[in-house]
Amino acid sequence: MENWTQRFLLTGAAFLMGWTVSLSVAAETGDRPLIEPDVSPQVVDESLIDTENFEVGTFAGVINIEDFESSFVWGGRVAYHLSESLFIEGNVGFADAGETSFEKLGGNVQLLTDDEREYFYYNAAFGWNVLPGEAFFVSPFSDTTYAFNTNFYLLAGAGATEFADDNRFTAVIGGGYQVVLQDWLSVHISVREHFYDIDLLGETKTSMNTELRTGLSIFF
Repeated sequence: MENWTQRFLLTGAAFLMGWTVSLSVAAETGDRPLIEPDVSPQVVDESLIDTENFEVGTFAGVINIEDFESSFVWGGRVAYHLSESLFIEGNVGFADAGETSFEKLGGNVQLLTDDEREYFYYNAAFGWNVLPGEAFFVSPFSDTTYAFNTNFYLLAGAGATEFADDNRFTAVIGGGYQVVLQDWLSVHISVREHFYDIDLLGETKTSMNTELRTGLSIFF
């Protein structure tokens, strides 16, 4: 009986000592695990659209003026963001039309003067960000990953085109891709189709002029 009593007391003492040591270690470490994994957190620098709703910028690209070749186009754009998904924008663009096939083959034949070849348009459009997302870039000089907010958008609107000494009502549809480089700076790549009626070559038809452009804009 005495041996069982001694064993019981020794076992209880060992249990009590172990429990005391555990409480002491827990008090020193707090909520930290005893074994911490050697994992370095990945640094991500994310650019967000600033809180301002106005956006203004410039663009340049190529516009295919039907029957008058493709020409360099440039201009300006201003937009107001109604919400994260919806915006309205205004555009002005400038280009110089080329020659028709008839003019090239006819020698000295000219359908338009130099002034009449000046191509100018202005329009207002309603836009919709249909596919917001993110694009990622890993710096080759560090372990930093850059996250850029992006938007794929559709738009439709109307305006006017001044060309061949006439002002023509113009409908516009298109789409674009926006990448937010900084919280105040973004880049756009877009394609737009301009529709207007013209009778310059003898019969009235709907001219379809495709514009491909890229540009920078700032938020304020």
